[in-house]
Amino acid sequence: MNKSFVLAATCAVGLSTLSLNAYAFCPCYTASSSNNNNNCGVEAVNGTNPSVAEWNDIFDLVSQGPSAWGNKGPSVTNIGQGCGKPEPFHEVPARFPCELLKGIAKVETGWRQFCVPDNPSDQVGGPSRTIISFDCGYGIGQVTSGMHAGENPSFDRQRVAADPTYNLATGTRILAGKWVATNCVGDNQPTVVEHWYTATWAYNGLAYVNNPNNPNYGSNRGVWNPSVGGGAPYQEKVFGFMEYTNGQWDPVALAYPNRGDIGGASNPPDLPEPTCASPTNCVGKRQTHVTQCQPSMGSSSSSTSSSSSSSTASSSSGMGGMTGTGGMGAGGSGGSPVGGAGGMAAGGFGGASSSGGTVETGGGGTGGAGDIHGVVTCDCELSRQTTGPTPPTMLGLLTLAGLMGARRRRR
Repeated sequence: MNKSFVLAATCAVGLSTLSLNAYAFCPCYTASSSNNNNNCGVEAVNGTNPSVAEWNDIFDLVSQGPSAWGNKGPSVTNIGQGCGKPEPFHEVPARFPCELLKGIAKVETGWRQFCVPDNPSDQVGGPSRTIISFDCGYGIGQVTSGMHAGENPSFDRQRVAADPTYNLATGTRILAGKWVATNCVGDNQPTVVEHWYTATWAYNGLAYVNNPNNPNYGSNRGVWNPSVGGGAPYQEKVFGFMEYTNGQWDPVALAYPNRGDIGGASNPPDLPEPTCASPTNCVGKRQTHVTQCQPSMGSSSSSTSSSSSSSTASSSSGMGGMTGTGGMGAGGSGGSPVGGAGGMAAGGFGGASSSGGTVETGGGGTGGAGDIHGVVTCDCELSRQTTGPTPPTMLGLLTLAGLMGARRRRR
């Protein structure tokens, strides 16, 4: 988090030039590292990263919430469902669209819990072990809060470092908090993927940097494509990964809110049912989608209106979002055009704090789940960048430099 301008510029260049195999980047700022300058308190654990098929099973399990994962993850409080359009608000057990979890984890770490470290210098090589960002984001969910020396969270820190399922489940506590803390999208049905739009924005920071009306993002941009890259708000990058899945899971052509309804604030108001075909095209229309990973809730391929989704989403729950502001990939105060991976640095799964890079805890009433900021610090942002052919500009470098203090807010 306290990075110099030189490092910020280096990161900006890296973010704009990485390709799909950039996920080879693997930081490991473990507790015993001489470069552990942010007080990471848990030692990395040796392990082999799950296969794509194994990851999909993990995402599908975790998406169903604590009632399904049992002792494989920590507890998560209930979330709300219904926004009076027409379903009245009521609490439901926490559950999440698996597609959303997969998209967030793509932006955060490229689906990695373990890898062979290539930085810092005293950790290079050796066995595959927990990926740990410089500001102490651990594993697939980049759980940050609770993972520093002296912290005593309500979850098992050793399992966050060692167990991909437990790590991801811990991350959902943050997301649930963001769902609870943000305004409605449509009728706020946790089983409708698009209804997580604002919570996903909040996961990386309810800041103008993630507002789709930010002029630093192209006014004619389409759905964000990870194989192309380019500047876009964090939530658009997550949504883009759900549409361009590279064959790793079933793609979903998501609908987007109308930017006119979003306005120019950092925290959007209640939003109508999303219907736009892309972030900037509302002439073309799309329908919303019920998550496909929970068969009892409906089919992913069948689109739903907010009224139909309310009848199928009774058991789901929202994940919540992140409290922090900004995100490195998205850009500082105005949103840097340095495209690349989403601004996880601002707070990936858990989110990092704006000031020192430590994540705030469990925003939005999730009950203090650890932060998940995503490998998103300068270094980590690189690890999550899956594409990025946007050439760096001095404006981009300066914007990114200014962002360094507010980039990681995921608690």
